[in-house]
Amino acid sequence: MGCARRVHATLGFGFLESAYGDALEIEFRKSGIPYVREDAVRIYYDGQPLPTVWRADFTCFERRFIVELKAVKTLTKIEWAQVIHYLRATRIPHALLVNFGRPGFQYDTFDLDRLPSASVIGESQTRAPQGDATGRGCPARSGGGAVAEPL
Repeated sequence: MGCARRVHATLGFGFLESAYGDALEIEFRKSGIPYVREDAVRIYYDGQPLPTVWRADFTCFERRFIVELKAVKTLTKIEWAQVIHYLRATRIPHALLVNFGRPGFQYDTFDLDRLPSASVIGESQTRAPQGDATGRGCPARSGGGAVAEPL
């Protein structure tokens, strides 16, 4: 979370998602966070691995976390649903969704074991800079869980 905050504070908003990805990669390296950029992750359907793979913006900590980047006006139900589907389809236990497309730092965290049903996904909220009050999904506070299968 701190890496994404530093990127947002330094670059501000208005760039393409790829610029934020480049900057976040630098921050991950400086912070010693293990990551894979554009990680090809296996997708499962009905318990079966599909030949199609999905490319995560980043996976961190040996595929225990997805970091999904956006540069949009605001996070909506669409972005929430996208991340929820990624978690369910890949079996990766945690995700961080970060939006660099607005003046305030906006993010959401997700935990595979505590996902809402598609019918209860609500609008995301812009969160205050002091961080995620729950600590859920934060690499520094979460642990354990399944690891996605390498290709």
